[in-house]
Amino acid sequence: MIQPQRIGRHLRIDEFGYVKPDVALDQIGAVWKPLVAFVSDALRRRPGVGSVYLRGSIPRGLAIENVSDADFIYFSETNFDPADIELADAAAAKFPFASGVELFRLDRAAFDEIRPRQKRPYFHMLLKTQCLFLAGEDVARDIAPFRIGPDMVSHVFSLQSDFARLPRLLQAGHYGGVEQSMHRWFSRRIVRSGFEITMDRCHRFTRDLYLCYEQFAEFYSERSEQMFRVLVNCLNGGESPLQYGELVAFLAGQSVRLVAMVPGP
Repeated sequence: MIQPQRIGRHLRIDEFGYVKPDVALDQIGAVWKPLVAFVSDALRRRPGVGSVYLRGSIPRGLAIENVSDADFIYFSETNFDPADIELADAAAAKFPFASGVELFRLDRAAFDEIRPRQKRPYFHMLLKTQCLFLAGEDVARDIAPFRIGPDMVSHVFSLQSDFARLPRLLQAGHYGGVEQSMHRWFSRRIVRSGFEITMDRCHRFTRDLYLCYEQFAEFYSERSEQMFRVLVNCLNGGESPLQYGELVAFLAGQSVRLVAMVPGP
């Protein structure tokens, strides 16, 4: 069983209160560079692909072999779902030290969509604060910066509705042979939601799992053991997150306070 380690860092907040990304090409470890080039080059060869980005631990220099995945976002108005599956499988076979390869396609409509409870588009936040530009047109350059607040939330606003859909997703995952990875996926959403309900009070931001757990435990010490159990499941996936319903309801209830916050200009 993999045990959690205190790995990661909070993003820098500048003198104006804006969240700054900590990604850079020169932070990509030598073992990961061929994987990044393989996927990025394949995406750029497709007709109509305008921009390619990398997010997660790899462009932050924090990737761990056999633990971290490779997470790409690209812009295209054309649906490449079958090709994405083939490319992800080919990359996973060629670079088995990656725990997975994820490709997410964005079109302009989805990119500019505002999700309820937020006043700015979610993917604008993601590209501006957490993504490394690899190729094409860097659309993030023209996005206004973000401050700590509801517009930086990724998970907790939708956590309860996502949990309601979880039994169906897990059943599909069981037949598809990816049930454990789905356990890890939803557990990560819970741990990061735990941080999101505290980030305005600590006035800092991270997606690193141990730091998210640590921050949650500081404010909700009576639930620290409960959240640590979820943290362990983020890494191992041996426990169904359906057991975490009470914690999900608690986090969703705490998110109400975030909605009432007034975002900075």
